[in-house]
Amino acid sequence: LREMQNHDTVILHRHSRPDGDALGSQFGLKYILQANFPDKTVYAVGDDPGNYRFIGGTLDEIPDSTYENALAIILDCGAAALISDDRWKTAAKTARIDHHIFCQQIAEDEVIDTSFESCCGMVTQFAVESGLTLNATASRALYTGMVTDSGRFRYDGTTSRTFLLASKLMEAGFDTNALFKDL
Repeated sequence: LREMQNHDTVILHRHSRPDGDALGSQFGLKYILQANFPDKTVYAVGDDPGNYRFIGGTLDEIPDSTYENALAIILDCGAAALISDDRWKTAAKTARIDHHIFCQQIAEDEVIDTSFESCCGMVTQFAVESGLTLNATASRALYTGMVTDSGRFRYDGTTSRTFLLASKLMEAGFDTNALFKDL
């Protein structure tokens, strides 16, 4: 949170060939930061989202110079070779939020917790603990990633915490029927 507060520009990365959790965490965090820090510029970059385009919309195309004083955050990615858009390496500061088993250090600051079913769960927990507003757009993106990475809440990694966080997201008031239709 401190690093997010200290940088006027935040650029969000995730793994290539994204799934629901990669895009959900990327766009969920983007919408959280935009809602809570309207003076900051927040970008989501990477390769084409394919069938999951409905989660967040259009990815940003930015010039290389945008990274000069920016914080680059890598989400839902366990290995540097998998990160979509290598320019994260040129950012002023790097951070990673991930739920995969640790393979290698990628960023200067890293929060890795394999007890979460999804990166979206981690981002939701971060927002709740930090007292950040979870609007409907951010909540829908994060909920989508939780649904996809938990096998619609059926996989063994799904815990009571998963349901508590999903409940917090649902308080924002998005249409789950429309979301499942998109899925």
